Amino acid sequence: MRPTFDNAALIDWLAAQDPEQYYDYISCRECLLAQYLRCRGFPHAFVDSERAHLRRYGLDARDLPPGWNDIAHAKPWTFGAALARARQVLKCH
Repeated sequence: MRPTFDNAALIDWLAAQDPEQYYDYISCRECLLAQYLRCRGFPHAFVDSERAHLRRYGLDARDLPPGWNDIAHAKPWTFGAALARARQVLKCH
């Protein structure tokens, strides 16, 4: 399994999601990246535009990799659109 904060791991996860499914970017617990982190074994993860908070109460915060927030923030907020953005943005990182 690839490391959690690996660009290819995020792309693989996005590719496995329903491309038509919407996510709520505004919700720090239901946004694309928080859902990804929960699937990777961080049940209390939440995310802001710069950091991933991996444990309850915000302990173990980690800076998001370059480009990740841009992928999640741009509209439309569907997993399929985010996958297309990730494939384009992360090839440079």
